[in-house]
Amino acid sequence: MEEEEGVTSSNQPDTRISSPFLWRGDSYPPILDSETPDHLERIRSLGIPYIFDIHTHFFPETVMKLIWRWFDNVNWAIGYRLPEKERVERLHHNGIERFTTLNYAHKIGMASSLNDWTYANFSNWKGAIPFGTFYPEEGVLTYVKKAVETYGFCGFKLHCEVSKLNLNRPELADTFEYLQKKQIPILIHTGTAPLPGEFTGIQFFQPFLETYPNLKVIVAHMGAHEISAYASLLATYPNLGLDTTMVFVDFLATGKAEDVDAAVSYLETYQDQIYFGSDFPNIPYNLNHPITRLLDLPMSDLAKQKILYQNAENLFFK
Repeated sequence: MEEEEGVTSSNQPDTRISSPFLWRGDSYPPILDSETPDHLERIRSLGIPYIFDIHTHFFPETVMKLIWRWFDNVNWAIGYRLPEKERVERLHHNGIERFTTLNYAHKIGMASSLNDWTYANFSNWKGAIPFGTFYPEEGVLTYVKKAVETYGFCGFKLHCEVSKLNLNRPELADTFEYLQKKQIPILIHTGTAPLPGEFTGIQFFQPFLETYPNLKVIVAHMGAHEISAYASLLATYPNLGLDTTMVFVDFLATGKAEDVDAAVSYLETYQDQIYFGSDFPNIPYNLNHPITRLLDLPMSDLAKQKILYQNAENLFFK
């Protein structure tokens, strides 16, 4: 694989050293893919035909570049700063044959156009599971229904920190009730990692879940920095799930090492409600890293099969 613009090489300093987010240990995992990622043979030996990544991002190019600029300002190296077509190729190169098209709005009038853009483009991304988004604004239920009933979207993404979104806003009640009735999943960044927001945290999420107890919800990053609080809800709410995005890796943006280590036991206990996520392409290491770290964790082969593949298959195709 050739090196991409903006990533480290042997004659470039590794900007990750200056990141305000901590790393585990004294060395950093490589950013570039290897020619043959070593996890491919391992997943085949477990009977996993391919990996289903429930947390991958697709934005219009102008928006994506603005997002990357924010990451650059905190020395968060983007491992896959590539044209869209090449990014999809890298997913397949790593055995990720199904993946979501997550994006989100941060202002009025943006969500519907993002949904239109996703619909117009997702068929170009082999293996893409189309996701929409929405925002508390006039007409929200109308364009959400269009995304489901006309566009055939399989889920939605919300980001409480970036969107400054309170899930309990009354303007969204009809939309959440509609999605609950239709059993359309929502993947929500509601935790306080890597940075807290005005409406992030379990104190906002739990009342929301109590209001819509049958809504299919997947909490991004396992709810970090409050993983135990979110995990404590899993037994009570069978439609609730957590994704592993950026949790069990050497980059500690989602919590201290001891907090991450303490969360390992949840993977076995709640193996039917945990989904693999990567945060591709906005990760400061290659895709092999989160997959290998997950495969190395002390849990059963069955749990690994469910988390890396089967749970997401069941969520969308059962």
